Amino acid sequence: MSSKPILLAYFAGWKAWEHLPLERDAQRLTHICIAFANIVGDGQVAWFKGDDGHPVDPAPHAERLYRMREINPDLKLLISIGGWAADGFSDAALDAGTRERFSQAAIEFMKLYQLDGIDLDWEYPSNDMSGIKARPEDKRNFTLMLADLRQRLDALSDAEGRKGSDRYLLTIAAGAGQYYLDGVEMPEVARLCDFVNLMTYDFYNGWATRAGHHTNLYNTPVDPSGDSCAKSVKLFLENGLPRDKLVLGCAFYGRSLKGVGNAGLGAPGTPKSNGGYSYSEIAALLRAGDGRTVRHWDDDAKAPWLLVDGDQFVSYEDVESIGLKADFVKREGLAGAFFWEYTEDADDQLLATLWQKLG
Repeated sequence: MSSKPILLAYFAGWKAWEHLPLERDAQRLTHICIAFANIVGDGQVAWFKGDDGHPVDPAPHAERLYRMREINPDLKLLISIGGWAADGFSDAALDAGTRERFSQAAIEFMKLYQLDGIDLDWEYPSNDMSGIKARPEDKRNFTLMLADLRQRLDALSDAEGRKGSDRYLLTIAAGAGQYYLDGVEMPEVARLCDFVNLMTYDFYNGWATRAGHHTNLYNTPVDPSGDSCAKSVKLFLENGLPRDKLVLGCAFYGRSLKGVGNAGLGAPGTPKSNGGYSYSEIAALLRAGDGRTVRHWDDDAKAPWLLVDGDQFVSYEDVESIGLKADFVKREGLAGAFFWEYTEDADDQLLATLWQKLG
């Protein structure tokens, strides 16, 4: 691994990129994962389809992405396959034949778009919480799927003369709790991957009924047995993921819950009233200065939260908290940081902070 910290951005192919400063960020970012392609049919790979049934294809932006790589030859572009509720993984990993078909299809897709690697976002092996097919055999089969991809990507690197940091990459996005570790062989997975993007966000998510932090650095007395970035990092280090392959996740968006009243953090809310805000929307709420939005800081969690209209709780990441995460990455000797998602920080506050802090 390079000694330079990883700073990886997920780019959602269905978002509007036209006015984004991609050329500016070419020198800041080390990796970009283009989300998402999905597994379709008999282990084939195709662009994710939106709600209207049409493929979401970032190909119109491809020339600007390639231009970023011309500006910064060290920048790596990867295709991210999967995402929440993306099915097909269990079948694709099932046996040697299905794994071979998938690996060949994924690599052909990568080559078609002139990319530098493959990122697998299987949410989650051996686990059907997102409504996808899952089998107990997924635990072993995921390792075998990665091994097949690794062997083929290495062979392709050799055939094309790609050496050192220019070799084709294989990465994954991993759920940040014990539920994920129960379904994978983490030491083997870590050995096969160049690095692992640990999704240390959505701790309180779209079905939460209580107001809690969704991407807090540390645990808080309000929820001492809950999740946090530090807790997840410790858990994964103890279960076979090396520090220099662990990339910490940051959220460029917030999670909301209505019905909490003035109690805010820790209070019960209205079931199924969950929502979300991009950081750009949160920054606009705070700039308005009309008294509707009040920022609070939890010094135990090292995380902010908002109370909107005296009733809606919003957990989010800001310049202060994301700077402390970058400090944590360096202090703990981790590989770097990544974030979901690039288009959600229009004012360039969070990305600029990560870039400056990681150095």
